[in-house]
This record gives sequence, C-alpha cells and structure tokens, in this order.
Amino acid sequence: MHTGIEAKEPATQDQTLLVLLAQSGDRGALEELLREAYGPLRRYIIYLAGAGMADDILQETSLQIFRKLPHLREPAVFRAWTFRIASRIAFSQMKSARRWQALEDAPVEQLTMFAVGIGEPPDEGFLELIERVSPASRAVLLLRYQQDLSLEEAAAILEIPVGTAKSRLHYGVTMLRKYLTDERKPA
Repeated sequence: MHTGIEAKEPATQDQTLLVLLAQSGDRGALEELLREAYGPLRRYIIYLAGAGMADDILQETSLQIFRKLPHLREPAVFRAWTFRIASRIAFSQMKSARRWQALEDAPVEQLTMFAVGIGEPPDEGFLELIERVSPASRAVLLLRYQQDLSLEEAAAILEIPVGTAKSRLHYGVTMLRKYLTDERKPA
C-alpha cells in the first residue's frame, strides 16, 4: 500500500530496521516503535483534541498502527504515517463528540501575554492559545510548528491538497495574531 507521504528527512536506519522487524512479527521491535512514537503523538493529540480525549485516541491509534503496520510499504515514512492515523482518529472522535463548534461559539478563556514567533518552536502559551483555532487549522499548525513538519508533509498526513494546508495555516496564524492583538488592547 502506497502511503503518499514522503519523508522530510530519511528515517534512521534503526527506525527502518525496527519497522521491518515489527512487520515480520518481532513484538519487541513493535513495542519499541510504539514507545518512540508515543510522546510526539500524545502532545499532538492533546493540543488537537484535548486531554480528555487523548487516551482514547492514543489507544485507538496504537491499535491501528498494530493492525496496519504489515501493509506499510515504505518504512521510512513510519513517523508521518502514525500522525496520519492519529489525525484521522482524532477528527472522527471530535466529530462524534460534537466538538466541531463554530469558532465564535468557543468559550473565551483568559490568555497570558506572550509573543508567538512563527517559525520558532512553540511554547506552552502558544499551545494554549491554539485551542481557539478551528480543528482543521489547529492540525496544520501543530504538525508544522509543534512537530516541525513541512507543509507538504502536513498536507499528506491530513490527506488534503498543499494549497488547502497553506490556507488553513494562514487562517490559523491570522486568528492567533488577532487573539494576541485583542488581548493586548487596553480595556
């Protein structure tokens, strides 16, 4: 099965070997792959779908990785492939939980003052603020700035055209700047 995902940088030989071993039934290799993927996937899912849904999404993601790993033809794209699986599951569960409310209807929470340097690694304030952006834009923002993936990789993971990823990123950045500007205005 071709994934349509191209790796930003080649997977390490160790990771590629672990994928191949896991595909051949090596349980220890599979456990190691899941251990390595857990932290980045958890951070991504928490800020995409919320901490309350993270454990269920991670559990389903791990199960899907286990089930679909034998069909992964390109071991070098394992990391991006896991984010694709997690994204699909998160969006499905958020839709089921009716978390797809309009941005205007989202509860307003108090924000701390901070500067968002687009292109720099996100800090906790950025990750808190990002909850105010629509889930579609949030996914692109998190993949781009939290996971340091290219727009092309984010588009492939989310199975959307690169142009759509660019517009979602632009919308997300615009909304973040708007929230920051509004918060800094004197009352």
